[in-house]
Amino acid sequence: MSTTSVRSDSFEASAAAKVAQTHPDADLLALRASFNLVRLSTLHMHRLESEVHRDAGWSMAGFRVMFCVWVAQELEPREIARFSGLSRAAVSSVLNTLERDGLVERHRESTDRRLVTVRLTGEGERRLVAAYGNENSVERAFFAPLGESELDTFVVLLRRLLRQRSE
Repeated sequence: MSTTSVRSDSFEASAAAKVAQTHPDADLLALRASFNLVRLSTLHMHRLESEVHRDAGWSMAGFRVMFCVWVAQELEPREIARFSGLSRAAVSSVLNTLERDGLVERHRESTDRRLVTVRLTGEGERRLVAAYGNENSVERAFFAPLGESELDTFVVLLRRLLRQRSE
């Protein structure tokens, strides 16, 4: 085990001990799970942002919006917010930037002219596909310490937690 991971494990133990002092009824296992999930998510997001998305010319939020639209082919902003985990205000701001950069287009095609659908432009799709190849390389390396069955279990557990939150 590396010195960094020992220090990290020690910090986690120190955090649990500190919480136990002031909150003797605290669920320390839940604390450890939350503590590590937040740290892992933050580390992963920073790595993707710095190794993939900054070079591609957009933010992590920009990628998430474009990825959702790419998967669905077209989406309304409220659906983008739901699938991306971003607020509607954040989606609106990101869409303004992506549209300015020629990566997405907004269309009003329904009878209700207030409803907008978003699509990737040809350039947006080309750049997203290229960036995703780089993203998947980072993802693969990030999760490499887990075996395939462990990673599958991890995905199942995350999905279970996400389903519970979205209901």
